Amino acid sequence: MKIIPVLVFVATSFMFSCSESSNKDVKDEKENLTVAKEDLKGAEANESEDARTKETNDWNGFKNEADSSIAKMENDLKKLDAKIEKAGKKEKQKLKANYVKSKSDIEALKEKLRQKNVEFENDMKTFDNKVSEKTQSFKREFKYDMDELGKSLQDLFDDNVK
Repeated sequence: MKIIPVLVFVATSFMFSCSESSNKDVKDEKENLTVAKEDLKGAEANESEDARTKETNDWNGFKNEADSSIAKMENDLKKLDAKIEKAGKKEKQKLKANYVKSKSDIEALKEKLRQKNVEFENDMKTFDNKVSEKTQSFKREFKYDMDELGKSLQDLFDDNVK
């Protein structure tokens, strides 16, 4: 009969020691989870900063290219203006009207780009995927508008040269 209390004591001691080791494992896992969450937040912040930097670099490259194209169009307009002065009276009126319209279109493109640049800078303060989508959409639309204006200017210039 003395064996039963000893067995009960041994079983109870074993259960308590397992319970303590189980509680320690749970604590360790909670700490590991907290560390993993902090690491994930840090990685997300780095990824967001990388995306922000990439988007800013892409925008600056696009803006520089657009500014350069606009400057070229303005230079072409100056050359055309000089040629218009040499054209005949009837041709001169037609070309002058087209020249004025083209100049106005260029100014509108410059203003559109300026406004989008301000909007882009504001959007970068609260950067998310929508900023990138909006910017890409604007780039496509703006490039199309510039290409059309460039073709129009080239046609104007070609008509005058003939």
